[in-house]
Amino acid sequence: MSLVFILTKPPESPRAELCLRMLSGNFRLYLLGDGVYNIISGRLEGIAGEVFAFTSDLRARGVLPAGIKELDDYGMMVDDIMGAERVFAF
Repeated sequence: MSLVFILTKPPESPRAELCLRMLSGNFRLYLLGDGVYNIISGRLEGIAGEVFAFTSDLRARGVLPAGIKELDDYGMMVDDIMGAERVFAF
């Protein structure tokens, strides 16, 4: 995996907007904390990469995964970060 994006900001944040504009090519997007609200904003529809959210963050905020892959531990994200060409955190 060449690009990893970590998004912790809600949809109305300028940082979230910047992150979503940068998504291209072969990437994985991890939604953490308030970043899971981007699922219900509709702004993730039609993106080409893989999108993940942690089950605990989804439950804590009452957000349904709606086609997003759920994760229960941080192991996969850590492996992706370690092997990534670039990591972007918002």
